[in-house]
Amino acid sequence: MERIIVAFSSEEAQKRVARLLASEGWEAAALCASGAEVMRAVGKLGSAAVICGFHLRDMTAGTLAADLRGRAALMVMAKGACLELCGGENLYKLPTPASRGDFFAALNVLLEFESSRLRRPASQRREEEQRIIRRAKELLMDVNRMSEEEAHRFLQKRSMDSGIRLAEVAQSVVDSYTL
Repeated sequence: MERIIVAFSSEEAQKRVARLLASEGWEAAALCASGAEVMRAVGKLGSAAVICGFHLRDMTAGTLAADLRGRAALMVMAKGACLELCGGENLYKLPTPASRGDFFAALNVLLEFESSRLRRPASQRREEEQRIIRRAKELLMDVNRMSEEEAHRFLQKRSMDSGIRLAEVAQSVVDSYTL
């Protein structure tokens, strides 16, 4: 079974997301209100996928993502303006309000990222995937006149919309521009 941690400063939000997960047969391994609680839970589980809000009781999702780099992947659910303020290679963004389908598509991307991270050595995967993502962003910036941030958002949104890992989306962009 997947290790999923639900982390929102509001207990009601925690329960709502846990009920949503349960409606599809998933179970939250932990419900947390603070980043410190999430870090303890990830430490006990060894690794995890974290579904969280932008603000926890003691830190933001961006800070938590940085602290958990290499140990957990995060899906941040928040309004668009808040999502623009956070980022990280292990952080996926889901703008709210989100449909049930969008939620589970994003969750599948998050879980796929987490399981693939566990299958390959971190340094090899990170270098290879970062190289592909960097190349895709360069192509998008050159051909479509995007900023680096816009190119990254484009890749990330396409990944979440299609349910395909970010590195695979980046590879398809590289292939489409270089073939």
